[in-house]
Amino acid sequence: MVLDVVRTGRISAGSVLLGLAVALSAMTPVTELRTGVRAGADLVARLVFLPVRGWSALVVLFDVAIVARAWFSAGRHRGTR
Repeated sequence: MVLDVVRTGRISAGSVLLGLAVALSAMTPVTELRTGVRAGADLVARLVFLPVRGWSALVVLFDVAIVARAWFSAGRHRGTR
């Protein structure tokens, strides 16, 4: 959010939502969920606000893989392998 204020002189709604998602995800003890929420928030921010070219496309694919892994891990029962 600091960079958003420095760059534009104000705080945008997208920046607030991204910060809120990261703050709420930090409250959960489940590591996969925290990581998945943060990657999902980054993915949404990249798809909405940035053009998907070059390295940004690679980061989008990486975020999708992290979200898929978190989704898969959340669906599995903790007691089984």
